[in-house]
Amino acid sequence: MKHKKIIAISISLLILTGIIISCSDSGDSGEITSGSSSSSSSNCPTKTCGDFATRAQAQAAYNSNKSCYKNLDADGDGIACESLK
Repeated sequence: MKHKKIIAISISLLILTGIIISCSDSGDSGEITSGSSSSSSSNCPTKTCGDFATRAQAQAAYNSNKSCYKNLDADGDGIACESLK
């Protein structure tokens, strides 16, 4: 009878520990998600015109994902990094 109580208590403690760990992990990921959601797209690389040697390279990146690289087109005319040659 004592062994059954010890086993039941041990299992309960293991389950409780698992729930606590699970809740703390999901809370951490929520903080990461909320921090990254403040930027419009968390999967977008941070690129500026200075990261490209030519306007053609910048344009190719811009064309590949216009919402991700919208900062390469400062005046919104569809031409990326107009200051580059």
